[in-house]
Amino acid sequence: MVQHAQSELPNECCGVMTGVREGDVFRILKVHPLENEAASPIEYRSEYGMFLVEKDLRRLGHDILAIYHSHPTSAPIPSRTDLERAYSPDVVHFIIGLNGPEPILRGWWLTETAFEEAAWRIVDA
Repeated sequence: MVQHAQSELPNECCGVMTGVREGDVFRILKVHPLENEAASPIEYRSEYGMFLVEKDLRRLGHDILAIYHSHPTSAPIPSRTDLERAYSPDVVHFIIGLNGPEPILRGWWLTETAFEEAAWRIVDA
């Protein structure tokens, strides 16, 4: 995610992580970096990319577990636009902040009107 975000500067990046849910554990099996069709430093869109992801989900039997995007010039805190466009309250929304000396990655549970930080960690299989 971080490499993808850095490679898309000065624009936002976006992507999807898919896999299977095992209780409270999300097992990420595939990462889908998407093209930001907006080509913008302040928003992202990827309708065609999401269409391809949906086809892949059916083929592999995966679920969307997480969405990620970057904030090239601001902290990794959900914006009003992020809330308005939240994919689902059942997936983690990762935001990569690139405005400091080192990238910062934070995960969030989003609804249209609120956000709460998600507790997450990487566990090797």
